[in-house]
Amino acid sequence: MKTKIICLASIAFLAFPVFAYEGVKNDAVKQRMQLMKVIKDTMAKIGAMARGLDPFTEESAANAKQTLLLAAADIEVKFKSNETDPLSEGSPAIWENWEDFVEKADDFAFMVEGLETNSANTLAAGLGNIGQSCGSCHKAYRIKK
Repeated sequence: MKTKIICLASIAFLAFPVFAYEGVKNDAVKQRMQLMKVIKDTMAKIGAMARGLDPFTEESAANAKQTLLLAAADIEVKFKSNETDPLSEGSPAIWENWEDFVEKADDFAFMVEGLETNSANTLAAGLGNIGQSCGSCHKAYRIKK
């Protein structure tokens, strides 16, 4: 089962069309943008299940949580090098305050780890903390385009 989840998450990372970030010249920046899109899309999926807009199953919730955990583990790796691109939404403050950035990424992972996936109600209960974690990082380190 774990292998299946990892395979599905890997496919999700690779399934993005190349043209989705056509204007981005720097491959490292493109990979970061793809990682953030995986997180955004997975959070939207969990949110839709929590609100009853999409059917809830424990398996789909657990798979989504696993995707988020894999993505969270990749944040520090993808952002480690101070790479830039005119289309990047990553602020230079990331590398100026690296320890804080990593702490925020670790907080995100911690919040995701605590997400209960056994019902739509438990998903809903955990979304606020995860959303706050995302928001604290985006407020400090994301440039809105």
